[in-house]
Amino acid sequence: IFSFFSKPKITLKNYINQLKLLSSTLMSSIAKEEEIAADLQLKSRVFSFGEYKGDYQQDVGQSEQKVVEVYRKCIGDCESSLGTLQMLTIIEHQLDELLENLERVPAWKIEQVEKAKEKERRIRLREEKMKLLKEMQEERLKKALARAQATIKKKTGRKLMYRSEPVVSKVKGDEGETFYDREKEELLFFFT
Repeated sequence: IFSFFSKPKITLKNYINQLKLLSSTLMSSIAKEEEIAADLQLKSRVFSFGEYKGDYQQDVGQSEQKVVEVYRKCIGDCESSLGTLQMLTIIEHQLDELLENLERVPAWKIEQVEKAKEKERRIRLREEKMKLLKEMQEERLKKALARAQATIKKKTGRKLMYRSEPVVSKVKGDEGETFYDREKEELLFFFT
């Protein structure tokens, strides 16, 4: 009789515990979703107010400065009335002309110029290497001179005595001799 009435109570308690667990997980997921919604709302406000347009304007300004710098190096004086796109078209036109002129130059002439540039580069590298070696040699000489001019430090006090090595005991080779004697006996027995 006791077990008949206790089973519904146990199942009801299990059902209540499951509902409580489900309720707590739903509450935690609701809290997470509210945090995500608040974060998205904040991001949308920031983008709608245009805070990130400053970075874009800064990038555009840097690009314009670089275009002006390239224009000055390639063409010469920079006219203040020219816009960035006009400068870019002029640079592109100049580049096309240079490429056309380069195609007209004979191949042997280009090879000759490339060889001269390579030779110049190798000479420059060799000079840099020699300069580096010379600096290293001077540094070594300075260190040697400093060591030579330094005061001599004499050790004072008793001379250190090293610990003597323990005597090594010599093991007699009894096994080797018995093997040799045995072999000798076998030779005499079998061959005589």
